[in-house]
Amino acid sequence: MDLKQIRAFVAVYEGGSINSAADHLNIAQPGLSLQIKNLESSVGVTLFDRHARGVRPTAAGDRFYEDCQRILGDVENAAQNMREFATGVSGTLDVGLIPTVTKGVLAEVLPAYTEALPNVDVRVVEAFSGTLTDWVMSGELDFALVTEPPRHDGLEMRVLSTEPLAMISGRRTGLRHLEPVRLQHLPPVKLVMPSSQHSLRTMLERYIKMGNLKIERVIEIDGLFGSLEFIRNSDFSAILPVTTFVRDLDQGEFIVSPLDGLQTTFEFFLVHQTQRPLSPAARELVTRLERALRHTSNAWSAVIAGAPHVAA
Repeated sequence: MDLKQIRAFVAVYEGGSINSAADHLNIAQPGLSLQIKNLESSVGVTLFDRHARGVRPTAAGDRFYEDCQRILGDVENAAQNMREFATGVSGTLDVGLIPTVTKGVLAEVLPAYTEALPNVDVRVVEAFSGTLTDWVMSGELDFALVTEPPRHDGLEMRVLSTEPLAMISGRRTGLRHLEPVRLQHLPPVKLVMPSSQHSLRTMLERYIKMGNLKIERVIEIDGLFGSLEFIRNSDFSAILPVTTFVRDLDQGEFIVSPLDGLQTTFEFFLVHQTQRPLSPAARELVTRLERALRHTSNAWSAVIAGAPHVAA
């Protein structure tokens, strides 16, 4: 078994037929068929069931595909490390961030990063998690920070940070800043919610359905900055990850209420292609973003430790 056979197998698996894989690899169909046959002989199992319209992977083929993705990813990572060892860290980095991360930590992280790596050109795209994940899969982005990414073959993901939610409100609501609240004890709330494309919407609707949150009125706004401006000038509230506003706690523009008795957390995931490992420039930016997100969680924990206790 060699890398040529592994790449041939991956192309057939992803293309669903010998012919389409041969076109993709720009080799003759008989030669590709022979490579797959020799590979099956080498590993001692049938990797594909042949049928009139193409091929279908066997259970062994599905398992082998996962291993091959990791192998090709490791090979590309090794080659990339050697290229960058010879030339230094440079190039272009395309990054996708959800709005919470853009507002919460990007301004803190990016200036020092661009100073440390002056030869890296950075492009940051802000969008919803599903859109960013699709762009990672298509190769338009090197990596993205998202919430609850959909599962995809060929996508590597890990939890980068976990943090609680809190309520942020306009001063006209009459709530007291940093006093914890129990959602189920509040009178009906005027709430700003994102559209159904956002994973937070599903979470909020679950609270409402379970009776943990009573609603007077809902305004749907997808833009984070637009939502915050509306809340600041109204008696509406929103429930958001603490990264969104923890650095603005002392500004006096919002009432922030820790959620007492609610254990739900919000997870940020790093996603990238398995066969496209993170470059040193990407790894450095991920490390800085992760450190900033965890610092935010620690800062919020310190705030909570000093907050008054809510009456039961």
